[in-house]
Amino acid sequence: MRSSFTIFLIGLVLGSTLGIGGLWTQVVQPAYQEIKDLNEEHAVMESALNEAGETLREVAGTLRDEVTTTSAPEPILPGEIIPKGGGTSGVTPQPTELKSGTPRSFRTADRKQLADKLDALATKLDTARAQPTR
Repeated sequence: MRSSFTIFLIGLVLGSTLGIGGLWTQVVQPAYQEIKDLNEEHAVMESALNEAGETLREVAGTLRDEVTTTSAPEPILPGEIIPKGGGTSGVTPQPTELKSGTPRSFRTADRKQLADKLDALATKLDTARAQPTR
């Protein structure tokens, strides 16, 4: 009876040790590595969100600065292009062709609207970054 109990106890200890070891190598270590990898990816994504938000704000600020630094051209007064007397000025208008590589210039209202959209997008990025992870 005593030897049966001893053998049972040794089997129980060895079995539980092997079971715990199996759980450790098959469950705990892979889960730990996966969590570590996810934390590294999270850090990379968070820095990308920070950089994107800063870039959007810089572009929006640049657009706003261009709006404030560029002034509208002065209005053309009557008689400056075509003389009031109807005479010829010697200047004939020539048609101009737009090249395909010519960048589109934005009006002041377009620039302000685009800057506002960029700021709103940067705010959305900040909100997404600030939300707690589940």
